[in-house]
Amino acid sequence: MKLSPIDREWIDKVLRAIDAVEAGPSEANLAQAPVLSGWKAAMSPDGHVMLWGEVTDHPLLGNASIHTSQLIAIDPEIGWARTASRWYRLGRSIDAIETALAEALNGKRALAGSIQFTLPGFTNIDDPELLALLLATYIARVREIDAADRAAFDEEG
Repeated sequence: MKLSPIDREWIDKVLRAIDAVEAGPSEANLAQAPVLSGWKAAMSPDGHVMLWGEVTDHPLLGNASIHTSQLIAIDPEIGWARTASRWYRLGRSIDAIETALAEALNGKRALAGSIQFTLPGFTNIDDPELLALLLATYIARVREIDAADRAAFDEEG
């Protein structure tokens, strides 16, 4: 498999993001990262896993409603996510906002699932185990594509 220059550039970008995740975010990475609030993991119409939400201090987009580039890894407990493009600090998730809103409207925690937000055309990923599996599968596939491209390049060269 020989990648086009554009595809090779994307694979290299994703591999750098994977390396960054494996090293872990530094305090400086997170201090400079934009904040994503009201966030949710979702699958795009073309099958890519990403986050959507409200970003603050994004270096290109400023403050806006966004969906990120391909999600590589996420640790909601610590409060960070890494996409192909950058680190994000995670604010309150949309799930937490939905729960609080349902409790305020209904006064009962049992009805918390009765309010749900989605991004049109996207499929929310509500299961953390499924999300982890999708991300691990994506990383493995990127590494396979990289190895096949490098092997094809070696055969030519």
